[in-house]
Amino acid sequence: MQDSGHTPEWSGPKVERTLRNGKQIYFSAFKAWLVEQAGRPGASVSGLALRNGVNANLLRHWMKLGHWQSGTQALLPVTVLAQQPCADVVATTSAQLSTGTVEIELCGAVIRLSGQVDAAQLTTVLAALRA
Repeated sequence: MQDSGHTPEWSGPKVERTLRNGKQIYFSAFKAWLVEQAGRPGASVSGLALRNGVNANLLRHWMKLGHWQSGTQALLPVTVLAQQPCADVVATTSAQLSTGTVEIELCGAVIRLSGQVDAAQLTTVLAALRA
């Protein structure tokens, strides 16, 4: 079968070392390149992994980690439109630090915060949104 040229292949070294149990430790440059190639539009993750001798699930795991991306993150432009002030803002806090999910209804919209939510910071954000 002839190569169509759509699935790139790494030309440098892939495996840094192999452990006694057979597990392979891959070079960071190889992983970064592979994740970059997999993130391109129309790329086949399983085809890319197969062509480069890596398990597709391992490649998907590397993609989820996200730390293989370049050092600078792209910021998206945000436009804030002026709205009528809301009088129905209600905030209650039961502890200084929450690790669950916090839901806030603000002007008919619902804001959900997950993970650690600091009550002081949340109060500051709500005051800014209320203004």
